[in-house]
Amino acid sequence: MNRVIILLGQRVRSGTNFVGTTLAQHPDVVTLPKDASLGEFNLFRDRDILDCNFKSVSEMSFGMGITAADSAEFLRLYGELWLQFLIDKYEVPEGKTIFLKSYVIHNLDLWRQAFPNSKIALICRDGRDNVISSIKASNDYRQWHSVSTRLKKRFNFYSGRLFINHTKHWKSTANVFMNYQDDLNVKKFKYELLNNSEAGVRSLLDFYELDHTPQIVTDCLHAPVVGSSFGYDTKKGKPNWTPDTNKSNYTFTRKWVRWGFLKKSAFKLLAGQALQELDYETSKDW
Repeated sequence: MNRVIILLGQRVRSGTNFVGTTLAQHPDVVTLPKDASLGEFNLFRDRDILDCNFKSVSEMSFGMGITAADSAEFLRLYGELWLQFLIDKYEVPEGKTIFLKSYVIHNLDLWRQAFPNSKIALICRDGRDNVISSIKASNDYRQWHSVSTRLKKRFNFYSGRLFINHTKHWKSTANVFMNYQDDLNVKKFKYELLNNSEAGVRSLLDFYELDHTPQIVTDCLHAPVVGSSFGYDTKKGKPNWTPDTNKSNYTFTRKWVRWGFLKKSAFKLLAGQALQELDYETSKDW
């Protein structure tokens, strides 16, 4: 029998690949695709499975007695269907723990109903570093981009539209993250407290009910960097999906310290309160 553990990121660039790469070093865990952390299983980007599928069928199935109360059982079976599909597609060995992740933090209730026995970790990241990484990834260069696409990207970057949009979205998802409460099967983590932290890795493994021997923790701590928007070889494109074991090539936190007055002021205005509520700052004097 395969067990499922789940990670929901606050938004893009919140650390889901970091956690996936970390857990991929664990001998009992299978990431999908196998031995990689790039796979995002965005099962509940929206609520269409209920609002469009279940509701539509149940309301039009006259005399069947299917009601909203049956939705939990429907979602449980829906989760089982997807799980079996993934096991078959990736030939997951019996007894392995399957790690699933999504950068969409909304709809936690649907995840819980689809996988009622699974541990679900939620991860947030300092909004300033998240915005920097998001902008860098959004402003990437690809050979197949049309001239109009490249011009649009440049306009969005230099006009500040990317900065504003990513900051606003970080704030809205930060509020969603804060509104969730820890319980037996759900726990919130900060990216910064997991990164390069033996205590943080042990805490994550303990929550997921995974063995955390000294060797396993060491292996997890030495996981390569995958999917970073910042890398040593920028010619490979952004983000760089080639595993890099040399972590000295990267800065993981406090990249925002080089911001000037205007960027700091704009972020404080748009999302400063959320930054304080998540205890990344004690005031707006930073």
